[in-house]
Amino acid sequence: MRSGPKAIIAALFIAEVAAIFETTMVYAALPTLIREFGDPLTAGWLVTSHMLVAVGAVVVAGRLGDIFGRRRVMLILLFAALAGSILSASTKIFALVLVGRALQGLSIAVTPLIIGIIRENLPPIRVPVAVGLMTTAQGVGTASGLVLGGVIIDTLNWHWLFAASALLLAIAWIAVHLLVPANPGTPPSKPIDWTEGLMPVPGVTAILLGISMARSNGWVDPAVIGLVLLGIAIIALWARRSLAASEPFIDLRLLASRNVALANFVAIFFALGSMQAVLVFSTFTQNPAWTMAGLGLGATAAGLAKLPSNFLSLFAGPFAGWLQQKFGLRLPIVSGGIIAAIGWIMALGLPETIVQIVLLLCVISFGSTILNAAVPNVIVASVPQERTSEAIGAMSVLRAMFAAIGTQLIVLMMTIETLSAPGGAQLPSPAGFRFVMIWVVATAIAMVIAGLMLRAKADPVEEAA
Repeated sequence: MRSGPKAIIAALFIAEVAAIFETTMVYAALPTLIREFGDPLTAGWLVTSHMLVAVGAVVVAGRLGDIFGRRRVMLILLFAALAGSILSASTKIFALVLVGRALQGLSIAVTPLIIGIIRENLPPIRVPVAVGLMTTAQGVGTASGLVLGGVIIDTLNWHWLFAASALLLAIAWIAVHLLVPANPGTPPSKPIDWTEGLMPVPGVTAILLGISMARSNGWVDPAVIGLVLLGIAIIALWARRSLAASEPFIDLRLLASRNVALANFVAIFFALGSMQAVLVFSTFTQNPAWTMAGLGLGATAAGLAKLPSNFLSLFAGPFAGWLQQKFGLRLPIVSGGIIAAIGWIMALGLPETIVQIVLLLCVISFGSTILNAAVPNVIVASVPQERTSEAIGAMSVLRAMFAAIGTQLIVLMMTIETLSAPGGAQLPSPAGFRFVMIWVVATAIAMVIAGLMLRAKADPVEEAA
């Protein structure tokens, strides 16, 4: 079936929304799931298993799409995630719900495939804005997952949350099947070394599992240290094997080219800083007012405070693509970093009303969304078309790993100086929040510097060489 660019973009937009929806929906349901399955640690595995499978799939799915065809691999991932949603929706047995939730994690790997499909089907001049629209889709998926998820939990049984996810994934599968052309991949000239190709999966999984366990066990726990060191050792062994191969499954030399390396640098500092805005402001909004660093509002108010910024961010992704079309690769990252930094600097005054929170989130989220769209656009402009999904997948893995580290860093900074509540609980103080905001400003400045170092116009062939 022959489709025009608008139909292709619409199908990919739906797929991205469906993938992000089923990622965020479970956060609205966590209190209910904790009551259903007995304790926070057990229910927390519904988040952890999804994250581990998602990152592991992203490592290899992009490259598989480059080789065997991106549409084909995307349809397989969406179908597997759909099966997982149906499984979780149809049972009360925790082990089966967990398996279903893990299968849902495969849908996150569609993002690098989506960007590759955009590049292979759209005229080059339309690619930056289309990639920006996918960032908008992520915002829609996040907002709908939190809001619609909350409505479903408040009015229906929690199983309907997974049923809603299954419906969205089914619509996405049908849209991609009908509207996205089935372009062939680019098979490698030599047989695939599957050992080298799959080695990053256990390495990344071990590191992320260790980071996840650190939340409850602490960083000095032997199991945490052992998992992180094991993961690093596997990644180092894989990197050595990959660099020695004449045609590696994932080409690290490609990722080391100037613009790609700088884009990944921006992605890392984005994950360590501005990507943590929801965590910081949700905590601040709910922190008691007597601490002089909070409003003492409930979780619902904290969630609603984010909605205006989500709406405003719908325009930031396409705007980032337009900036690249008009002014080159540098300006979107530089401007996004500056806008985000301004927002965090303003936050140093510690907002005193919900209106101030909303305004700060609007500024920070607009800059952050520009950055989130600009990074993949830099990579798309700097790698050969047949390696697009591979490069985007590698960036996504780096961002996910450092986002997990960033969460731990932010929580640690908040506890540098605490106040004692009447019941004995330790709460973040004004100094703790200001320390966090200074840190995030520093990460934004680092992103601006990296943006200034980019080549304004990247030649994919030259960059790959």
